[in-house]
Parts: sequence; structure tokens; C-alpha cells
Amino acid sequence: MPSMTDPTSRVAGEAVRNTRRATIGGAKFALAVLFGMNLLNYVDRYIFFSVGGAITKDLGLTDTGFGLLAGSFMIVYTFVSPLVGVLGDRIDRRKLLAFGVGLWSVATLGTAVAQNYNQMFFWRALLGVGEASYGVIAPALLADLFDARRRGRVMGLFYLALPVGAAIGFVIGGVVTQYASWRASFLVVGFPGLLIALLGLRILDPGRGAAEARANSGKSERPGLSDYLLLFRNRTFLLNTAGMAGVTFATGAFASWGSQFYTRVRGMNHAEASQWLGILMAIAGLVGITMGTWLTDLMLRKTRRAYLIWASIAIAVAVPFGLAGVLAPDVKTSLALLFLSSILMASVLGPCNTVTANVVPAAERAAGYALSIFLVHIFGDISSPILVGTVSDRLGRSAIADSRLATALESVGAVTVDGTNLTAGLLLVIPALVLAVVFFWIGSFFLPRDQARAAALGSHSPHEGIFTH
Repeated sequence: MPSMTDPTSRVAGEAVRNTRRATIGGAKFALAVLFGMNLLNYVDRYIFFSVGGAITKDLGLTDTGFGLLAGSFMIVYTFVSPLVGVLGDRIDRRKLLAFGVGLWSVATLGTAVAQNYNQMFFWRALLGVGEASYGVIAPALLADLFDARRRGRVMGLFYLALPVGAAIGFVIGGVVTQYASWRASFLVVGFPGLLIALLGLRILDPGRGAAEARANSGKSERPGLSDYLLLFRNRTFLLNTAGMAGVTFATGAFASWGSQFYTRVRGMNHAEASQWLGILMAIAGLVGITMGTWLTDLMLRKTRRAYLIWASIAIAVAVPFGLAGVLAPDVKTSLALLFLSSILMASVLGPCNTVTANVVPAAERAAGYALSIFLVHIFGDISSPILVGTVSDRLGRSAIADSRLATALESVGAVTVDGTNLTAGLLLVIPALVLAVVFFWIGSFFLPRDQARAAALGSHSPHEGIFTH
């Protein structure tokens, strides 16, 4: 052990003291700030989907065009995330947080003044850069602030921001557009983001691996490319990520197109559709995340596979509710069925993100979350808005009106409306969810072993062959 007179120890100790002096509050305050950031994150995302019909009309978009516009944010978000993951394991995470939240807030304000498709695409893409800087760092920081015993509950609480933020976004979008232009919606959430970005500079960062009882040396271990490549040999990580991609494909499709589906296909007015979707999404998320956290805590007493066993069961039950909800012609029945499906899909958020934290070595968590984000969004909510929009346009064309495919779709209730078939597009979520069930179930068998390996790396070198088979 270095002596107290060791220059390296003195420098590291001074760095820790400087960090503490710049901090407001402790772990709970940091959680509150990170929750607030996450809340605004989802408010912004879902306001865009809430006013999607108005944007489509104002800019003269096709369904394919809106799908690409919705995907522009996620495309940039996904490709920037790995770079942020590398930076997040090396430099001051609080500065990355503040930069990310500030940048996405500026991009949100820019969305409000976009005058054409290209300008809108630019601002939504820039939003992806900002959110990537935040999205990778926040869960890794939480994993360092709270130990494994509390991590599942903390992750569940953190991700409650998703349904609450989505609900606020849908409601604000619906209410504001009743009295003003859709542009005003983005002004409502852009300015608060700039304020909370400043708070991000003052939260506690205990050091990478602090929750695993490492000494806070004031510096990070700096894993190289080879360490990140080892994640591809972590079977639980890959299967959990694949399952999350399937769920994200479905949630991304419903988020992007839900408001337009209920206005265009089911005949609701925009304000009514947005408010109902917001309220039901908030309740579904709150119930689902709470239920998932509580049940997996109970299941952990019986099996270490609990997190992924629950994920596979929940999504398996969600599939028939989702299918029936898309096809049900009655609005109330459709909303009720999709509400039940949404509860079950939300219930896997906390457990699956906890799995990522638990099976990735502490020094590589930012990179682990970055890789997970990259894969989840590439195969999830980047693909689904674009594919749903493309299928809607293609299957809504008059040229295929008399085809066998069109007849089969019409027989189950997927009918063409105004030259589009949005119902058929949304049916793409069903095979994605079925695949998620398979991935989660297989991953559950590897979870105990990979979790033990990651825990061992909390006190050993990352190069001790932990991931060899």
C-alpha cells in the first residue's frame, strides 16, 4: 500500500477532497437530480410523438418521413453512445452529464423554431448527442452510488421517470396545441433542462466501483478496447440486451405512432388521444415498474435467475394483450388491452437495467451501458418507427388493395385509412416481443454465473480470465 508521503496518494487524496467540496448533498440528492434529468428526457421525447400529427401536417410528411424524423434522434443517440461510454470511464462524469443535458435542452428549443424537414432533422439529431452524453453516464453513476442490495430498487425508481415523463409529454402536447402552435410545447420543456444541467455539476460522484467497496483513489481504472470486447463474451449481457431490444422495438413503435393511430384509425381527437395515452402510460409505468421491482425482490429469495425469469414471463403475457389491443375496433377495449400490455412491458425496465449493472465489471459500466444502448436502440426504437411507417405507407397503397395480403389484413381488422395502414405497421411489434421472451429465458440460465464474475472483478484485475469459458 502507498505510504501517506507517497506523492501519488497525496495528489489522489487532494482530488477527492476537491470533489467533495464541489458537492451538494449525498447519494439521495444525486438520485433526485438524475431522476429529474431523466424525467425531462422523456417529457421531451414524448412531446414530439404527441404533436406528431401536427408536425406531419405542417411539414407535409408521409408516414415514412415522420418515421425517419422520429428515428433521427435515436440514430445519433445510438452511434454517439459508445464514444461517451469510453469518455465516461475516463473523465469527470458530472461535466459529461451537464454538457449532455444542456445540449439536449438547446436542441429542444431549436425544435420549436424548425421551419422545414431538414432543420427539424438537424435539431432532433443534435438532441441525440445530448441525450447520449446523459443516458450512458447516469445509470453507471447510480450503480456506483448504491450497492447491489439497493441497486434494483434504485434502478426501478430511476426508471419511473419514463412513464411519468411520457405522460407529462403527451398531456403537455395535447393541451398546448389546443391553445397554441405545436412549437410552444417544446419551449415549455427546453428552459428547465438548462437549469437542471447546472445541478448536474454539483452532485456526488463517489468514484468508479465505489459501491463495490473499492478505495476511492480519485482516479479511474482505464479499460482498453479489449476489455469492452470481452462484453461480447458475456452471455447474460448479450441475451439481456437482445431481449431489451425486442421490448424497446415494441415500446418505440407505440410511442411514435400511438397518438396518430388513435386519431387516424380509431377516430379520437388529438387532445383526447394525447391525454388518455399520457394518463394510461403513466399509470402503467408506475404500476409496472413497482410490480417488477417488488416481485423480483421476492423471487430473489428463491432463485438468482429472478430478474430474467420475471422478464420472460412478463413479456410472454404481454404479447396476447398487445395483439388484441392493436386489432380491437372499440377504442375503450383497445386502450384497456394496450394498458395491460404496457404494465407488463414496463415491469422489466428495472430488472433488466439492474442485470446490466450486475453482470458488467464496475470499471467498465459506462462502456457496458453504452454498448447496451447501442444494440438496444439499433434493433429497437431506431428500427420500429421507420419500419412501422414504411409498412403503413406500402400496405396502404391502392395498388395492393385487391391483393391476398390486403384481404388477409382486412379480415383481422388491419384496414387502410387515408392511403395508409398503420394497424398493419403496428403488428410488427408481436414477433419482436416473442423473440424477447426467448432471449430473456435463455439468459436467465447464465445470469448467476456472470453476475458472480462481475462481482469478482470488483476486487481483481480485469484481465484474470473471468470471462473465459
